[in-house]
Amino acid sequence: MPENSGGGMKRRTIVISLMFLLGMQITACANRPGPAAEMAAVLADGPTAVCRAESYGLLDAGPQEYFYRIQGASTNDALSGDQWALSNDGSFRIDESDERFPVLSVPFGQAEPESRPQNDVIAAAGSGSASQIMAAVGIDINIETAWNLFGSGGRDVVVALIDTGVDYSHEDLAGAIWVNPGEIPGNGIDDDGNGYIDDVFGWNFYDNNNNVLPDAEDGHGTHGAGTIGAVSNNGIGISGIVPGGRVKIMVLKALGGSEGGGKSTGLVEAIRYAEANGAVICNLSLSSDESDPAVYQAIGNSDMLFVVSAGNGSDQINPGRDIDIQPSYPASYSLDNIISVANLRFDGNLYPGSNYGASGVDLAAPGTFILSTIPGNSYGYMTGTSMAAPMVTAAAAMVYSHYPDITLADVKEILLSTARPLNSLAGRTLTGGMLDAGAALSFDTGRLSGMRWSRIGYAPEMEIHLDNQGSGSYLVV
Repeated sequence: MPENSGGGMKRRTIVISLMFLLGMQITACANRPGPAAEMAAVLADGPTAVCRAESYGLLDAGPQEYFYRIQGASTNDALSGDQWALSNDGSFRIDESDERFPVLSVPFGQAEPESRPQNDVIAAAGSGSASQIMAAVGIDINIETAWNLFGSGGRDVVVALIDTGVDYSHEDLAGAIWVNPGEIPGNGIDDDGNGYIDDVFGWNFYDNNNNVLPDAEDGHGTHGAGTIGAVSNNGIGISGIVPGGRVKIMVLKALGGSEGGGKSTGLVEAIRYAEANGAVICNLSLSSDESDPAVYQAIGNSDMLFVVSAGNGSDQINPGRDIDIQPSYPASYSLDNIISVANLRFDGNLYPGSNYGASGVDLAAPGTFILSTIPGNSYGYMTGTSMAAPMVTAAAAMVYSHYPDITLADVKEILLSTARPLNSLAGRTLTGGMLDAGAALSFDTGRLSGMRWSRIGYAPEMEIHLDNQGSGSYLVV
């Protein structure tokens, strides 16, 4: 078990599962600082608009150009045509001048070795030439079918997003953020008696306060929130997966700082808070190489469904790894209430930096060049299993809302049963398939097995105390 810093205590760091980020200031791209890469948007109706892309300090690679084409879309959201994960017509493509994918040399959240080369790269994998990677028609989550079946939805669903915080004032997230009904904002009183003062949108377990906004340099959590619930048909930005305001995102900040990491103490407390305050599905776009008994028990003793990123590889020598051999936690926990998710590329291949596992990873979902919300009323692209997990979280919320009489165990069964088989995923995920939201919303619930999650053999949860020192908390048992 971990120990405190005075006694040689080992801190357990939860690492965000982000392979790399290209934050594109769509609204004011001309005013952005110098690029780590240059992105050209080839608009369907006219001239090329060139916007500078930022790396937020996460990518140190040479100049490259990434091209993408705006596709047709059925919503009026200005950027929804570029959401290939929702509807892929095959026009999305990437041309890279150096014919390779830039990757981080170490997992995001860990210090980089001084010996790291300036331009770590990994050869492109999959169909087509290395210099031009073309999208494959139909490699998407089949959202049109899902939306048509979902309509205005059924029951409301609260999703806990345990991450780096969310810019809840973002123009495209209005109405998607959970608001604590028992709390009066700003009065300095714990109105609902849950032990947290003014926890209006959730709680910050990283700094132990009620400020759930992300750190200035980090749009990771805001990006995931947009994938799940950005407002559709409002004429701006993107389309979130769950329409009609049926999903509410509970913002729980357990990760932060320049490393984008956190401690298991905060993660466990966030899980407990989420369930106690009404969340039924929990997104964990994070990973650690070390197992933690307290995190294991917190997840295992919870009635929530956890959607967890499978994790990312570390460098060009070790891109994505088989987590059946080298585990990544919490994805590798053998718990019934976890769905673990790999990162699928737009050409139907597993992204080279994505972890995988024939038994440890359940399915894949789009996670490469995903366009979503970032802080400051802006939109950006990110790549990683952290982007794939919110796709599945959103689909799970839709399924749970749509079918009024099913359990969360049924939700997992439906999502895995309806995964669309892909040859590229055979032997690399349990289902051998990718997320298909349309098929999930078409599922005949009469076929459900009726199986329920096992709670046999779980030990009572450890008592955890928060010892506030600096910016984090230590696990004390």
